Amino acid sequence: MASPGIPVRDTQFTDSDLTVYDVIEADEDQAEEIMAGAEHARLVADRCDRLAGAIEEMRAELLAKHVPGVFVGWCTRLIERAGVVESKAQAVAGGLPRAAEAIAHAGQLAAAFDKPAADKVRDMGHTAPADASYHKE
Repeated sequence: MASPGIPVRDTQFTDSDLTVYDVIEADEDQAEEIMAGAEHARLVADRCDRLAGAIEEMRAELLAKHVPGVFVGWCTRLIERAGVVESKAQAVAGGLPRAAEAIAHAGQLAAAFDKPAADKVRDMGHTAPADASYHKE
């Protein structure tokens, strides 16, 4: 209780930094971006496979023409590196959908459990609910 003569200040913020609505919207956006990243990783894996095939053809030509020097060895190394990048891209593409699903699920949970309270608070003219024990007494 306030002491007599000391004015009580309004502590309501006019614009909170983050609301449940922001979280729900961000989760939807992030899930879409993650799925786009998974598609990009699949594209990278496919291009690595095609690159390795093209280098393999070039390596075969070099061997057929008996080209001296380090070219054949470099081709072999590039084929191996393309394979490593391809396998890593496939692993990323395989894991990202699970991450997108987890984020989308978190947004759905926020919408189901937190949005109704946020809607009530907003309808009462406040910008954010106060989830402190002294507000529940």
